[in-house]
Amino acid sequence: MEHLDAYTEDGGATWRWKSNGQYCPLDTVVEHGIPCHPVAQEECRSKQVQEFLVEYRARMANRTSEQIAEADASARAAFGPGVELVNVVTGRTWTT
Repeated sequence: MEHLDAYTEDGGATWRWKSNGQYCPLDTVVEHGIPCHPVAQEECRSKQVQEFLVEYRARMANRTSEQIAEADASARAAFGPGVELVNVVTGRTWTT
């Protein structure tokens, strides 16, 4: 069963985006009138987000000094020098 830009693999209990396979937010599913199992949709999405955050934090912790320097240079180019930034996922703060 398919609906809009989402698909289901379990008969309609949960829905994923066609573009990236991620679970759709419950409010989006409800807003578009897509029938789902609200608890299952929230649980799947929450689990997927938590898994992503664990992986993201690990990737950020294992970056090389070159990767960090490149990201810092990009931030400096985007925000200008002397701006304090915070990665809200990892808590890392730095000044461009």
